[in-house]
Amino acid sequence: MPLPEAVKDFSLSGKCALVIGAEHPVGRTAAVTLVEAGARVLLASQEPGMDKALKATVEAVQSAGQQNPPVQSQSAGQRSQVRATVESTVRQLGGLDILVTALDKQLYAPIEDVDDSTFDLVLQENFKSVWLCCQEAGRVMLERSGGAIVAIDNVTAERGLPNATLYCAAKGAVRNLVRALALEWARRNIRINLLECGWLDTANNPATQQGEFSERLIKYLPYRRLLKPDEIAGALLYLVSPAAGFVTGTSLAVDGGLLCRV
Repeated sequence: MPLPEAVKDFSLSGKCALVIGAEHPVGRTAAVTLVEAGARVLLASQEPGMDKALKATVEAVQSAGQQNPPVQSQSAGQRSQVRATVESTVRQLGGLDILVTALDKQLYAPIEDVDDSTFDLVLQENFKSVWLCCQEAGRVMLERSGGAIVAIDNVTAERGLPNATLYCAAKGAVRNLVRALALEWARRNIRINLLECGWLDTANNPATQQGEFSERLIKYLPYRRLLKPDEIAGALLYLVSPAAGFVTGTSLAVDGGLLCRV
């Protein structure tokens, strides 16, 4: 039976994609989703030394249907390395149609305890890295007359959080970067959107650690549970697919209704 026309809009057959931050759980979900929809992907890290986590992503991508996906160990906060990764994607896959960034470096501390070196690190890993990836990939997409970008972020792009002031500021900067780039690139056929995650059920998340914070948080969440990384798959596929061909500059929250709270 042929696929219905509406379903075909979600196909990524023949597309070349780059996932940066592929060692993170949401980056792994993004890579698998793209491959399952028909794209070929290059997997790149947010930071060096993540070989074990990248290997898990490689195995997941292979199970999804792409044998021997190319892998780039890099620092997403260094322009020369991001540029080399983008060039490698074009060389090994034959182009670059889709960029997904899953970049996150958490910091929870009272603002009075944050020094300048920590400021630089948090801004580099959560904002500058996204900026560099969008700029370097965008240059290639402009030459190819189009593309789709999704920056995976979290709800702190929209809401403040005590003892996470700097982290929230960096995430909010990504939100406005997406808005501005959407306007700048709209007439050049590049779409860029934000996918905001709620509190994730991942090992490095303070919400998964036993204690008063996690207990209070679960009671506060509308669904009373955390977001599983694979639950972002449908939203991500929509944003990168032709089905969202007239969607740019928006933020799609996969948060179980969290942002509905005042």
